[in-house]
Amino acid sequence: MKTTLVAVIGVVVLAWAGAAAAGPNIGFADDATKYADDGGDRLFTEMNKLGTTTNRVAVFWDSTAPTVIQDQAFLDRMIPVAKKHNIQIVFAVYPKQPTMAPTTPSAVDAFCNYAVLVMQRYPYVRKVIIGNEPNQPRFWQPIFNGDGSPASPAAMEQVLASCYDKLKAFDSTIDVIAAGLSPRGNDDPTATSNASISPVRFIAAMGKAYRASGRTKPLFDEWSWHCYPNVNTDEVEKGYAWPNTGCVNAARVKLALWDAFNGTAQPVLAGYAPTTTGSTLFGNIAKMIIDETGWQVDTSTYPGYVNKENVPVITEQKQAQDYEKLVHLANCEPTMTDFHFFPLLDESDRTSLLQSGVLRVDFSERPSATDPTNSVQHAINADHGSCSGGVWQTLGNFLYSTTAVVPLYSTFPYQDAQPFAVKKISGGGIYVQLTAGEGFTYTVTFTNGSQTSTATGAAPNTTATVKVPTGFGSGSVTVLLKAETNPNRTSTATLQLGSGTTTTPPPKKHKGKK
Repeated sequence: MKTTLVAVIGVVVLAWAGAAAAGPNIGFADDATKYADDGGDRLFTEMNKLGTTTNRVAVFWDSTAPTVIQDQAFLDRMIPVAKKHNIQIVFAVYPKQPTMAPTTPSAVDAFCNYAVLVMQRYPYVRKVIIGNEPNQPRFWQPIFNGDGSPASPAAMEQVLASCYDKLKAFDSTIDVIAAGLSPRGNDDPTATSNASISPVRFIAAMGKAYRASGRTKPLFDEWSWHCYPNVNTDEVEKGYAWPNTGCVNAARVKLALWDAFNGTAQPVLAGYAPTTTGSTLFGNIAKMIIDETGWQVDTSTYPGYVNKENVPVITEQKQAQDYEKLVHLANCEPTMTDFHFFPLLDESDRTSLLQSGVLRVDFSERPSATDPTNSVQHAINADHGSCSGGVWQTLGNFLYSTTAVVPLYSTFPYQDAQPFAVKKISGGGIYVQLTAGEGFTYTVTFTNGSQTSTATGAAPNTTATVKVPTGFGSGSVTVLLKAETNPNRTSTATLQLGSGTTTTPPPKKHKGKK
């Protein structure tokens, strides 16, 4: 069966090539610097050696002592040492326990007052992430309301609004960042464990809450997210299926934020034509941060580790190759200001903590630190803060259309878009198989001569199968798809059931930043 797909559904904005010549800060998310007896001097020295320049550090909020800066003595000791080494510190302020999540007006007020208190004490710190994985019950509760609808996105919108206003009132030059999302969620409020929200649907729900609030100011200057692999042995290029987001799925995050906030006072990520009434530190655009990612390695032959590993691990050399790729990816992403591996120094407990550092638990360097062919240090030195080109440039320059449904691409990066509709024959019946690169609703209209029949439905898992009614097997089909997270993004396809040929007219081209 021959199928033809004619569509311009994603757009590569070539003008972005080399736009981020200075490159993002590359570094580590690691509290080991905070807790080190030397104020992090040894670890910051290692960071200087690698050419890394940023350290994301957690600052917890205890609702039972809402005005007490947690780990203040450690922070007081660390900050001057970081300054001596010219290391940027990015704070991530979030509840000490998930049940302390600020979900009432008084709690929101107290939490955001605390964020201001922290930033007042440490003027060297210019960036603060508000929240950490509020789409996961490990860090935020409740995730869902009693009726199964999302709870944490709207709650987080209220937190971001209050914290943004309070922090900007204190110092308008502070970079306020949201919200450290986990890369994954199951969107299942009835799950027996880890009932969570996927990042794309979290963003959609938070955008809905923002629009409903009538707010006329932004929520954030930058968007922050985590991009750990779905399975620890996954290749960097694999990423996640929609609606989750891996390191190579930045275009999905950009589109999700556009769907959620275009036309409001919250600027969307750079690349899309600005439609905002608001302004961030970056003008009429927002930027992004990766504040955690890492691939865990085999530590079975090294002392200092305890308990059994609970994920499939990779070799140290494979980690070095992956981290080389990730630095290139970061340097080719024009919206990126910071990229953090987690951690710098391995944690010792294989069961509950991570062994994805570039330093082993005894401080010895892995190949991913300084290998002369593949390592963080090598990639930083090779790129010199510029995009290295190739697939990473293609990846960074790509934007999905803001008018069309996203297709399923079968080849990395963003190649071989699959048709939205194909004919299938199974068990003597004829079916129309619908497939996209995101969730969608559909209207399928069957025509045979003067007869018509219509089927409608939803495909939250990106695929649907519609049976062709009796008497329409030699007719034609017209399919209208609407994106789940933005019904204004539509695509159509026609299918001649007699020949099985699909034709999708090209949507309007996305007009990216020139």
